[in-house]
Amino acid sequence: MAVEAGFEEFDMGLNSKLMLREDWQAELASRGEAAAKAGIRIRYAHIPFDYPRGGTDEDWERFALASMRAIDQAAAWGADCAAIHPRCFMTEEYDADREYAQAVGFLGPFCEHAAKRGLQLGIEIMRGAGASAPARIRRFATDTDVLIRLADEMGTGVCWDTGHANISLQDQGKCIHKVGKRLKMVHINDNFAEDDVHLAPFLGRIGWDETIGALKEIGYAGSMNLEVNCCRLPEELRRPYAAYMAASGRFLIELFEKA
Repeated sequence: MAVEAGFEEFDMGLNSKLMLREDWQAELASRGEAAAKAGIRIRYAHIPFDYPRGGTDEDWERFALASMRAIDQAAAWGADCAAIHPRCFMTEEYDADREYAQAVGFLGPFCEHAAKRGLQLGIEIMRGAGASAPARIRRFATDTDVLIRLADEMGTGVCWDTGHANISLQDQGKCIHKVGKRLKMVHINDNFAEDDVHLAPFLGRIGWDETIGALKEIGYAGSMNLEVNCCRLPEELRRPYAAYMAASGRFLIELFEKA
């Protein structure tokens, strides 16, 4: 269906539930074979972010195992980059120094393992609570300057999620310029700055001319990598929506080339 719609590459999501299955290797081998047969390259991946919040030490150890397996698999597929979240949650008791130290401690082993496997990681900008949420509810890595500092300390890149940045009220053009050459991959999706609904481009309120223009100006060389949700659609609507998704991606490429 993706090939019919016009897609050429995949960003393969790797959650911990999948990576902890007994047959995880066989399942991912099957996915890789299916992609190759369809002529689709797995260019990107997403390291698990389905954290066992409130879980035991054993739960977090299993999550770490799932993440290490995901890094190994992304490297085996020859992915250019894999997105990773810095383990942070919405809170009313936000302490910037504490959150930063926790993120460094959490990311360190994964960044070290990825470097050994030759895999580029991109720390993803996070989404806030939404434009209408009380200002007291905060989350780490929703601010571009903090994200840049973290990426530099960890010696890794950045994944710019347009939907997250919109919810976090970031000026996308200015912020993408700040990120500059650190930008290794993007998650392209739209919303109304309230919830992470993962709409296809032009179905929300993101200013795409400014966003794409900034990508061109910093010399971004990756894909227009759409992270769009269609799982709730009836089966009969998935093909036409996939066609729209691919068409919107091609339109963004045209904007990029004209910028």
